[in-house]
Amino acid sequence: MHSSNPVKKTKSKTSIVQKFVDKFKKKKRGKSPSTSTASREKSAERSKGKRVSRSNSKSKLSAQSSKNELAEVTAKAYKKETKEKKQTKKKESAERSASNEQSSKVVTLTKSPSLIGLRSAESQMDAFIQKEKVERGTKCWMEQLEKIDLKSTLDKEFQQVERMKVEANKCTAFEKNSDLCQSDNTELLDANRVKNGDAADFFYHGSIITIPNIPMKVIIAQLPLRENPQSLEAFWLMVAANKIQRLYVLFGADEMDKKEQSEYFPEDFVEHTTIRVNSRKVLLRSDDQINDQLFYEVVPKDCAEAPFAMIEICDFWHDAKIPTQTARAAATAASVFESEIDPDATSGVVSKFGAGRAGSFVVSAAAIEKLRAGEAPNIKDIMVAVRGQRPGAVETFPQYIFAYVIALTYSLKHVTNPLKAKIEKMIGVLEQFAFEKQTEEDEEDSATTAED
Repeated sequence: MHSSNPVKKTKSKTSIVQKFVDKFKKKKRGKSPSTSTASREKSAERSKGKRVSRSNSKSKLSAQSSKNELAEVTAKAYKKETKEKKQTKKKESAERSASNEQSSKVVTLTKSPSLIGLRSAESQMDAFIQKEKVERGTKCWMEQLEKIDLKSTLDKEFQQVERMKVEANKCTAFEKNSDLCQSDNTELLDANRVKNGDAADFFYHGSIITIPNIPMKVIIAQLPLRENPQSLEAFWLMVAANKIQRLYVLFGADEMDKKEQSEYFPEDFVEHTTIRVNSRKVLLRSDDQINDQLFYEVVPKDCAEAPFAMIEICDFWHDAKIPTQTARAAATAASVFESEIDPDATSGVVSKFGAGRAGSFVVSAAAIEKLRAGEAPNIKDIMVAVRGQRPGAVETFPQYIFAYVIALTYSLKHVTNPLKAKIEKMIGVLEQFAFEKQTEEDEEDSATTAED
């Protein structure tokens, strides 16, 4: 309807112009025949060639006609173009709507638990597989433990470990540097002692421990001597040279106050002769975090790299005792052989003497790693491997028992009933053995102290 109106108006204007032209021609025909004939001939000749307008009015009329025709064509073209644009816009709008709808779905899915689960499917699958492996390993282990007389068997195992002796000629560096050690009674083997690259004069009381079928190494070491700058510096050089990215410091809650702790682990920074230690971050213990964590940048002199080390404050294990918080000890031990940053990194476990509780903690961590592999851990074999590389590791029978207790406690979150109930009962029996033996040892120590 709307497209026909402009065309009609154009035709009416053209008819008026045509009438005017016809009238003008009639006036010219009224002249002499000869003139008319000549005029027609000239007109015919001109019509053969290019027609040139001689009249301004005619040019205006012709231009007007052209404008009208152009307007008609332009109007049609404009309407066509407008229609096409509308269709294009409509199509684009529809596409955008579809895209927005799809994006909306994606956003919704991104925030939905199902997609989050999908994105972490691999890690969840790994966790599921690990859970199955731990349950399988624990089940096999429990079947073995249920067949034996626990107390007598474990006592015999520990007696065999305790009879392991150390040859003095294999501890020459320890003999030369005893003034840099916490005690003369905790030997250090030359074969696997920690070093600082090729520095021949370096010494620190720490051992590199390798456990069969566990790729990652762990270092068991003493705390440095607070009053000795050389010992403190050697401690941090050990951390940097051996890429210790996690260092677990075991002590009792009342064994070290904050001031003493800051002398070992500075709250700001400390500058030694060959190494600088900068405190970068502190994460305090909370409901979501089982231990205080201190993060340090450890920068040896003339070293392009600045290794980071995390110190984990494990104030749940007194010297010569058993842990006061078993679940916390189990959760902490489970992270010893994990490396999230560098596959060449090591973990370190430190206590005052780097012996009894440190050894028990490492044995329990290795037992947990065996469970994760779906295997039943052999605590005695692990203990022999650790004690053979670190003299004095696991000093008391209760500490030996708690290597079992800690690993079994870890397994509880990966198993279901009726196995879980059996494990809880087994843990209760083992704890009772440990508490009884610990009480006997404490009474003996008290009697000895009274005699002295």
